[in-house]
Amino acid sequence: MVLKYERLPLEELNKLEEEFVKFLVVNGITSDDWLSIKENEPLNADKIVDQFSDVVWEGVLRKVSYLDKIEQDVSYFFKCNKEEIELVRILSNEAKPVKQNANKRYTKQREVELFEMISSGCVISQGENFEKLI
Repeated sequence: MVLKYERLPLEELNKLEEEFVKFLVVNGITSDDWLSIKENEPLNADKIVDQFSDVVWEGVLRKVSYLDKIEQDVSYFFKCNKEEIELVRILSNEAKPVKQNANKRYTKQREVELFEMISSGCVISQGENFEKLI
């Protein structure tokens, strides 16, 4: 199995211990099985953790409605709809800020595009800035 997103950091995995146990149960893995897999099949254990990470990321990304990215001279505010993404961009390096709007259909699976945006510096937001600017 190829990891679709990225493995959650150990700190995050530790916070999700209860959810991981449920994930193991749903996949027919008992606590004794898990201990055995971790000890005797480390590559298989890694694959299971990767699968769990993808499930967590998928759940988070499905719920994302807004992303923001603030840079020195430009700010991006995105509304992440089901079929397309809306953008309000503010250029602040001018004497007077310039607002630009755009829409774009996703070219990949929505969640994959959102993950790539987060990986490149966007942060999940509640959309206050987008809604004020639209």
